[in-house]
Amino acid sequence: MGLFKQPEYRRFNLKPRYWDPEAEARKEREKRIRAELGLAENGTEYVPDVRAGLQREFNKKRATRPKAGLGYSTRLFLILIILLMVAFYLVTYKLDVIMKFF
Repeated sequence: MGLFKQPEYRRFNLKPRYWDPEAEARKEREKRIRAELGLAENGTEYVPDVRAGLQREFNKKRATRPKAGLGYSTRLFLILIILLMVAFYLVTYKLDVIMKFF
């Protein structure tokens, strides 16, 4: 204890929540099917899950992306080979022309 009041430390009270992505997807499918069939669901209207749709499309495009990356690296490799061949040609056969510039 002392002459002055010591501040108490702050407590962080976090109540964890459980999230089940499979259950959420199942509920979303049920809502979509009920909306397509025209069944009322306790007075709530169907709202499509845009986020899940965007994630599906992103994963589809990501699966095809490595093919595009392979084309880029191959093109870059070919350009480097061509530049090295041109440099080798200039150094071996046209060395006197290059030396005039220096």
